[in-house]
Order: sequence, then C-alpha cells, then structure tokens
Amino acid sequence: MIRSALKLATVLTTGLALTAFLAFAFPCQAQGGNDESSVAIATTDSDKSANIITPNWSRVLKDYVLIPPPTPDPQATGPAGPTPTAKPTDRVKVREFLAPWREVFAALRFGPKYVNGVVGGFEQGAGLGLGLEFTTADKFSWVEFRATALVSTLLDRRFRLDAVFPKIGDERTHANLWFNYMLIRGWPFYGLGPRTPQATRTSFQLEKRSYNGLFQRDFTYRMKAGVYSGLSNTGATNGNSDVPPINQFFSGNPAVTPVIAWAPGLDMNAEIFYYGLYGEYDGRNNERGLTKGFYLYGMYGSWDGIDNGALFTDYGWLWGLFDARAYIPLASDKTSFAARVFGSFENPKGGSQIPFYYQSFIGGRLYVRGFRDFRFRANNALVLSTELRQTVWAQTDTRGLDIHAFGDAGQAWGDNRSKTDPQVLANNKFSSSNWRFGVGGGVTYRYNRAFAVRIELGHSNETNLVYFSLTRGF
Repeated sequence: MIRSALKLATVLTTGLALTAFLAFAFPCQAQGGNDESSVAIATTDSDKSANIITPNWSRVLKDYVLIPPPTPDPQATGPAGPTPTAKPTDRVKVREFLAPWREVFAALRFGPKYVNGVVGGFEQGAGLGLGLEFTTADKFSWVEFRATALVSTLLDRRFRLDAVFPKIGDERTHANLWFNYMLIRGWPFYGLGPRTPQATRTSFQLEKRSYNGLFQRDFTYRMKAGVYSGLSNTGATNGNSDVPPINQFFSGNPAVTPVIAWAPGLDMNAEIFYYGLYGEYDGRNNERGLTKGFYLYGMYGSWDGIDNGALFTDYGWLWGLFDARAYIPLASDKTSFAARVFGSFENPKGGSQIPFYYQSFIGGRLYVRGFRDFRFRANNALVLSTELRQTVWAQTDTRGLDIHAFGDAGQAWGDNRSKTDPQVLANNKFSSSNWRFGVGGGVTYRYNRAFAVRIELGHSNETNLVYFSLTRGF
C-alpha cells in the first residue's frame, strides 16, 4: 500500500511539473536522453577529480553577488547574518538541500528569468558540474517548478525535476518535492573494511533514480530543521576506465566465496524507502579576518529495502550523521585554530545489509586528506580534522592571503556480512590500529567573506595529493 501510494504521488508530482513547463514553453531538454537508461555502473579514476572541488555556494552566494545586477545592490552578508541594508539579488540563487544528502549549488541568471546557468551539483570524485535550469520563477505565487540538467567535467550526468513550495503558512516554512536522476561513470571501490589493500582498487558506475520530499522550518537565519522522505532505485555495475572493473574482485551474489568478496547491491537494482529528520545551526562569522564561531549539523533516519525481485533485497539500517566545526581566534583575527568532528553511523537491522555504495567512508578532501576518494568503506566512519590558520597579508577586513597547516585522522569500521568469518569480524572492531592519518598544508586567498581560492597538499602513508577548491576549507 505504501509503495503504491508513493508511486501515485510521484506520478502526480512529476506530471504537474511537466505540465507546467510545457504550458510555458520551457522544454526539458535533458529528460529524453536519460529517461530510458537502464541500471549500469562505470567508474572513472578518482585521481582525475582530486583537483576539482565544488565551492560551498550557500556561503559564497549569500556574501557576494557573482553576477551583479545592472544597478549595484548592497552586498548580502554571509553566515554572520544579514545587515539592515542587505537584499537578495535576482541574478544569483542558492539551491540548498539539507536532506537526505546535504548539497548546495548555484543558479545564475544570464538571460530571461526563466533560464539559469547552474554550477555544482555533484559529490566528490565526480568533478565540477555545469548545466542549465528552466524555471517558472515567480509565475505562480504558491509554487515554483524547475527542470535542471547537469554534466560534470568528468562527463557524469544528472537531471532534476522540482516542485518548490516557498511559503506554507509563513515565509519560514517551506517544502520541496523532486525527482532526481544521476549517472556517475566512475567511483573507486577497494572493498569493505578498514584494511582494504590498494591492490584491490576497482571502479564502478552508479545509476540512481529517486523521488524525494522535504518539509523544513527556518526558526532563525542560523537554525533550520525538518523532515524528509524518499524512494530510490539504484544500480551498480562495472566501470569503463583504466582501473580494473569491480567484477574482477567483487560480486553481488551473497553466496560468493570468500565472503569478503561480497559487495551487497552490485550488479542488481536496490529499491530503498527512507525517512528521517535533520537540523542545522550555522553560527559562523566571516565579518572580519579568519572565520570565527561554530557549525552544527545532524541527521537521523531509517532506510529499508523493498522486494523488487532482485537476487538480494534484504536491506535495512538506521543512519545517524553529525558534523561539528569550531573556529577559535588566537589573540587576533589573523590567527585561528579550526577543528572538525564528522561521524557517520549506520546500524544494520538484524541480519540485513547496506548497499556498498551507501556505506560510510573516509578518504577525500573533507574526509582525511592524503587518501584517495572513498578509500575505506564500512558501516561507520569517524573523521577528525584540525587546522592552524595564519593571515600573512591582509588587504581589507575580509580580503587577504592565508597559510595553513592541517592534520586529519579517520577510521572506518563495521561489517554485517558474516557472523563467523574472521576477517569480517575483525572489520567490526573500532581499533587504534585502524586509524588513518593525513598531514599537509596550503595557501588560501580570501576574496570576500565567503568566496576564496584554496590550494593544499595532503600527505599520507599511501600517496601525496594536491587539492584545489573554491572555499575557505571546512
């Protein structure tokens, strides 16, 4: 009954969106190409994306008008909160979603208000996304329909249909319904557990369709909370890069031997129904010099597999996630100590499994620098990051050149594939021997309160990696 209701709601929502766009002659140019695509998985080498990082547009665009309007508007401030003279720009819009996955991308108007350019929209390892958004804008006062098509610099693809309800009762309460299609041509996979060797590095392609709903209350400018729900259909299969395909070392068959070669969800479609709640408090202040204050985020939800006739469908887990960051000035605005604690904890329900591509991980620019993207996957992950930041040239109160040194640590653990296999049981242990460490440093040029250019070098016992990003860091 639930499944039928969800599908009916999905059809109605998608139909409304399509009808609205057709009525106003805004063709959904990207839909046809992806609509009939089947489950596939192809990976690209994560190294190719190590130097392409999507900026934190929610902080960039609240502080700086990237494409100024004909008549200059007062600058909109960032996480510190709006000033009495600040007002939004009609040319730059922030598309921010706090659940079921946090993501922010920018919609930049370059012509009629019904067409925007889009920057961002992909996770790490997929490159920088660029595309177009067709929208009804303010044609209707109670709803805005959007159709977005994106292609990344690594040729990954994404398509969204949104129905946004900006005001439910008052301006602080809003909702969003959307359909999402995503094709990632290449993500790396080394196996499950905290000690997977580099020799088992493979690639897989991920294709995902999902229907999502979100209801959110903005209690203040800084504090937001809400609930979410969705239904996804995801498939994973071999990649097509110079890295060995995932089937060379792993199988989606639960009867494979040894059991450590089992990658739940491989070579089949997994249908997952999920729901939960989330909250965010952004207390960061970029008014003068280096960032000060703190940031808190939390999410908790239930994820359950649906029997769709695939070889294996017993998926189910509870997922909790938190992200805490602190920025402490040391004697002045030019010296700062920044610290971050990130945790992702997935608890399987009974003997149920978690698809390997949904599992927690460490490795990447924000998840232990010096290790490749998604280097270690398991049920749980904990990441600790610290930075000592120093301004060496202050051009203005908000513009200047900084240097930083960092140290990261992380661990992945938790495995539910067997109750007897020694290697699987060892993966369950949170152990001091399973910590992974990365160190390094870099240079950041702050252009304004949020927009910055950062280059840093990360070193681990496995490799050295250079990272380029358009942010101040975490």
